[in-house]
Amino acid sequence: MNEPVPHFPSQKNAALMALMGVSVVLGILETALVPESGAGDRAFLLELLGTVVMLLIGFYWLHFDSRERGIRRPAWLDICIVMLALIFVPYYLYKTRPAGSRATPIFAFFGLIFGSIALSSIGALLMRSLQSGGSGA
Repeated sequence: MNEPVPHFPSQKNAALMALMGVSVVLGILETALVPESGAGDRAFLLELLGTVVMLLIGFYWLHFDSRERGIRRPAWLDICIVMLALIFVPYYLYKTRPAGSRATPIFAFFGLIFGSIALSSIGALLMRSLQSGGSGA
């Protein structure tokens, strides 16, 4: 029988691309919907929504990474990832990679975080430039 080959790497790449796109959109939305810094409930709800969407995309990536490696994540790890992703995603990456191949994915995770912040800032700058009539100021 010919079973279809799972396309885990392409699914994982799709999750990363979605994460980048959402980062830009969140920067745009924050600038458009919360014009003054710290606008109370609206800013909190937008931050909460952004966090939930980013976590969902992250778990989408984790799902396919775990399947690709034949690993079953325990429920406690999923809970810890939701509570403290900055600690437990690197922990997951450390535990699921062979010795000698652990540093690259961990550094890539932190690079993804900084990239997400940069893309959100780019989205905010784009929105500000549109709001100011394209003058760039």
